[in-house]
Amino acid sequence: MIMEYRTWTSVADVPFSDESKWMALSRYLDKNYPELGPVGSWEDDGTTIVFILANDEPDPATAAEHAARVVSEALHATGLADRFPTVFQVELATDLVPA
Repeated sequence: MIMEYRTWTSVADVPFSDESKWMALSRYLDKNYPELGPVGSWEDDGTTIVFILANDEPDPATAAEHAARVVSEALHATGLADRFPTVFQVELATDLVPA
């Protein structure tokens, strides 16, 4: 069965203060993966970007693998291949309670 999962994928050393780095990354995801509804945010340190992606996968492990692959591709495409993604949370979308 296919389920919708949301993944939180972080990438260190993409500071909020350096718009040239994170904006290219965000634009790449928006342009190439709009179906994942990418949303970017930052950890409290202001140097680690976090992308929240939604995707339809059969299980959490596959959802995490897909998110890591997509963010890794975006890093390579935008000249940030010296950084790497870390998926740190996977959540079943139906578990979310509306605000």
